[in-house]
Amino acid sequence: MSETRKVTIHIDATHQTKMKEVVGKDKFFDAIGYLSTWNMTHPSVDIYPDSNDMVAVYKDEQGKTEYVIGAVWHEDHYGFHS
Repeated sequence: MSETRKVTIHIDATHQTKMKEVVGKDKFFDAIGYLSTWNMTHPSVDIYPDSNDMVAVYKDEQGKTEYVIGAVWHEDHYGFHS
């Protein structure tokens, strides 16, 4: 398990505001929290927006992609799919 993780969120303030208007602030931050802390064996994660969905790309120390999870908005909740 990695002692620390570098988390990079690639969602600008404008897009973040629009997402929160649709999904709600709490559900937005719950999804960010889940994606940020999922499986701490990966030392870094990049989180990208895709409309109201999010894509998390987990990488090793050399920057090689090891795993990808999507947080998919289902009208009233996020579902997490790999």
